[in-house]
Amino acid sequence: MESIKKSLTSKVMKVVGSVSLFLGALVIVPTSTLSSHQPKCPDEFLK
Repeated sequence: MESIKKSLTSKVMKVVGSVSLFLGALVIVPTSTLSSHQPKCPDEFLK
């Protein structure tokens, strides 16, 4: 029973990790493309 639990948890962790990476990529790509089209930040934000 323990081995089944361990394999299940490892599979679940792998799925969660891949899904989070996928979602992270989905979030990062649009924001980076949007920020590249925006003008440069004013000096106030750089301080």
